[in-house]
Amino acid sequence: MPYLIILDASHNEISSFFGFQPPKNLKEVNFSHNHMTNMKDLSAYTSLSKLDLDNSFSEISGLEQCCKLTNLSLEHNKISGISGLDGLPLTHLCLRGNQLVKIEGLENLKSLQVVDLSLNSIKSLSGLQNLHLLGSINLEKNLVLILDNLWKESVNSLNRSQDNYRLAVIFLLQHLTVLDQEKVTAEEKVSSVNKFDPPLDVVAARDHMIHLVYHMMQPQVLFDSTLPCADSPYPMLVLTGPQGCGKRELSHKLCQEFDEYFAYGICHTTREPYFGEENGIDYHFVSEEDFQDMINMGKFIQTMQFGGHRYGLSRDAIEDVAREGLACCVHMELEGVLSLKNSYFEPRYILLIPTQVEQYMNHLKSRGLYTPAQIDMAVSRLELYAKTNRTRLGFFDNVIPCADDWEEAYQTLRQVVREYLLLEEAEEEGKNNRSSPDNTSTGVYLFVCSDHH
Repeated sequence: MPYLIILDASHNEISSFFGFQPPKNLKEVNFSHNHMTNMKDLSAYTSLSKLDLDNSFSEISGLEQCCKLTNLSLEHNKISGISGLDGLPLTHLCLRGNQLVKIEGLENLKSLQVVDLSLNSIKSLSGLQNLHLLGSINLEKNLVLILDNLWKESVNSLNRSQDNYRLAVIFLLQHLTVLDQEKVTAEEKVSSVNKFDPPLDVVAARDHMIHLVYHMMQPQVLFDSTLPCADSPYPMLVLTGPQGCGKRELSHKLCQEFDEYFAYGICHTTREPYFGEENGIDYHFVSEEDFQDMINMGKFIQTMQFGGHRYGLSRDAIEDVAREGLACCVHMELEGVLSLKNSYFEPRYILLIPTQVEQYMNHLKSRGLYTPAQIDMAVSRLELYAKTNRTRLGFFDNVIPCADDWEEAYQTLRQVVREYLLLEEAEEEGKNNRSSPDNTSTGVYLFVCSDHH
């Protein structure tokens, strides 16, 4: 039959593999449900585009020269490893019901669009990430173990933790349109990102909600000094910027010079003190357990995670300053700013951002506190701060460039604060009217009542 194009010899008792002269134009062959055990060389079948081999094969071989093969089904065989497929133009591959424990040998199948790996014993999704055309995958009845820093838990795809499993696969393979024979929705794609790599705004909103709920569960204490007021919100100053930009040192210096107006708000952290830092002065250094207890007790206004450690600003830290009639000055990373912006406080936010990347890197190295990986991460975050300032108008009230010389940055910061406090106007007015009994406004009052944003 030299002109045969389609051959269906399924559901027989055939044991020989292609034991006939290859027809020149043979394109589709179905040999499923027979008794074949060994695959042989099919290089002579140059037109073959679709092949179905549901038999008892234990390995894949002989397909290397099938340069037109796009659809291959090896369903219900005894295959324990994927090999022999490199270079094939496969778009559809079915390996359902085999003995696979991992995904390998698919890296070079760049045209692959549909894969069925159900009814195996696969524990990892490694091997699928670079298949950028892959739109549909079936992983039903496997034991997928998600280890890619998402969570460490065995997940049966049809049994427990179905939602987590599905969202994790969608997150790892974000180009999927069908998973386990169910369409992947836009809502699921958004949920997967929000769960495993949420935008900073989502993290901040989630943290704020947690703190608000835990706070409402506690016996309510009225904080008179920081009670929200539409006319004059409690004054706060927040210095923010990337790691090692000098925001902690500048905060302390500012509070020392303007001690009639500001006091330092001491945050909590789970990291160990750096050289020169003191407990109760720079931070309250606490354990993970104590930090979590404070969250459960509704103590925090905002928390954030950075560099594998947790940081938080408590209500008491602000109230301790407010009771003295002073404005609270704190410093934090961008994640903390996003969290604090969800609260009822309305601070002035000043961004300190290094302008010379090389100097910034040298400064981080000279401190001897950070690993090369931590330095690379800090440098990469410079663009995050710059982009936030570019794309969110008014997000920061002031932006102060800083290089290796913090003194210059401090002088700029000092001038900004004096303008916030209207000190120059007050001094000028004092010169013109030194004897006026009405000239009694405090710096904090001026700081609150000056135009915000």
